[in-house]
Amino acid sequence: MSVTAYAQKPPDVTPDTDIALSAEQTARATGMSPLFERIRTLSSESSPEKRWELFFLRQQALMEVTSASMEVDATTGQIDVEIAETRELQNYLTTHRDSQVGRLNLVSIAIGGTAGTASSALGLTTHATAASVTGIVAGSATAVLSLIALRASEGSKRELEVKSNMLSEIFDRPANERNVYSKVVATFMNSPVPGFADGVTRQQLLIRGWVQVGRIPDPQSAKGREKIEQLTSMPGEKIKQSIGDLDDRQAMLYDFRARLTHMKRDLAILLASIPSVIPMSPPAAEEKP
Repeated sequence: MSVTAYAQKPPDVTPDTDIALSAEQTARATGMSPLFERIRTLSSESSPEKRWELFFLRQQALMEVTSASMEVDATTGQIDVEIAETRELQNYLTTHRDSQVGRLNLVSIAIGGTAGTASSALGLTTHATAASVTGIVAGSATAVLSLIALRASEGSKRELEVKSNMLSEIFDRPANERNVYSKVVATFMNSPVPGFADGVTRQQLLIRGWVQVGRIPDPQSAKGREKIEQLTSMPGEKIKQSIGDLDDRQAMLYDFRARLTHMKRDLAILLASIPSVIPMSPPAAEEKP
């Protein structure tokens, strides 16, 4: 057991390949390119009318970036709630498993120790056969209890009664109003990642990373589809979750949350790129005689 424990390696971590985007890349990834291209064009104009238009477009850009940032916060907040509810069931199953395994280990020690002592005591008498039988019974009982404890170490399964499932849309699974991202988040997640020749999107890149570290099998395989159904199950579907399933779900939610944190960083870069402008005073109206 000790050798096995030392031989275990730490769990793999999904690679984080996102780099900071330029203002232009962020504008494209969030669907704000037309607005920022117009602002860039007007920033070189000097006529009063263009300067006023630039002033109003700048206010619109500030509002859109701020709104996008708040929508990202709302999405990450929903993810945090789902992680907390998922962890609650995982803690329950883990506590139940540890308690069961602990009781089996105690019973195994008690039977093995008692029967072993009795076998040794009988060996000191003329009842050699009885001593051998007692030793065999002790060893067999201990082995059986160890096998039961090993099976119990996997833990039991229960249905997850959580209405939120923020992984549904990533896997193009049926979603409801509690699982749908805002438009700006969906646009960002479905935009191509700079630096990848095959035009992979952030959503596809997340799935690739999960396959790479073993969170899910190939989504095109039968095992992959079954795993995705478990990860995106909703209350009432009677799909039970193991401790491992809940651990994978939490890890994937954390990965998704991290990508949204990158989006906040990119929005900050986009916001800083908005040119400051001081509007010119409007021409004074001519007084009528």
